[in-house]
Amino acid sequence: MTSTPDTDHALRTISDDGSFRVLIASTLQTARGVLDAQAPGPELRPLVGDLVSATVLLRLTMSPDYRLQAILQNRSAGNIVADSHPDGTTRGLVRLKSGAPIEMGESTHFSVHRTMFGGDLHQGVVETSANQSLADVVAGYLHRSEQISSVVGLSHSFDGDMLVSCGGYIVQLLPNSDEATLALMTARLEQFPPPSELFETCGHDPEAIARELYGPIGFHTLGTDQFHSGCLCNKDRILDALATLSQTEIEELATDQFLEIDCEYCTTTHRIETALLSQPQAP
Repeated sequence: MTSTPDTDHALRTISDDGSFRVLIASTLQTARGVLDAQAPGPELRPLVGDLVSATVLLRLTMSPDYRLQAILQNRSAGNIVADSHPDGTTRGLVRLKSGAPIEMGESTHFSVHRTMFGGDLHQGVVETSANQSLADVVAGYLHRSEQISSVVGLSHSFDGDMLVSCGGYIVQLLPNSDEATLALMTARLEQFPPPSELFETCGHDPEAIARELYGPIGFHTLGTDQFHSGCLCNKDRILDALATLSQTEIEELATDQFLEIDCEYCTTTHRIETALLSQPQAP
């Protein structure tokens, strides 16, 4: 069996003539952390892993210095969330009424929420179609919401319940691209094996995958990015959130010496001393 990477990182590249760029991410450890924390059923685990990969790639593609959250929402079943931050911290949340995967179709939407320069929040939403893969949905979002022509590949493989490979790539056409280079890359992508086979062949190594994708086309590296599973919850953040409650609401919560609050993302239970929740009365 091919060895798996110990750390997760992404590679950002561009063709030498500026016709297109390719972003590749190996997300095994990050996706494993999310799956361990959320413990979805076996039918759901591939979709959660793919959403983690897609969210990391979208952040690096659209807003690498800001937070990006991707949500797959079904009106009756619930939603799956992946949340990627500029320091590399990535987490996920599964909120479904049953353990079955979300089915693509008219009742399911894919939305992307990203922080913009200055703190504004931008949201884009697209519908999904029956029998679409998540990779197809992400490519459709980039085309319809961002006006960017892209090819998206998402990869995962399991050994029983154990995730042994996870990642993906985005190939994006850039303005004023060279037609000959574009035609060559298009032909290469049409002949490529499924993403999971490509990742396995290249040892889950983004650099090796880039060389395989580009083939004879010259390219250079723009940068690398590291990321990991984790959560941003802590006592100070919880106290800041509780500070927005009224005195009456706080008194209803603070019925004991400690208030226990569970984080939905990492499942950590935080014990907050109720004495810290008291607010001074307004004069």
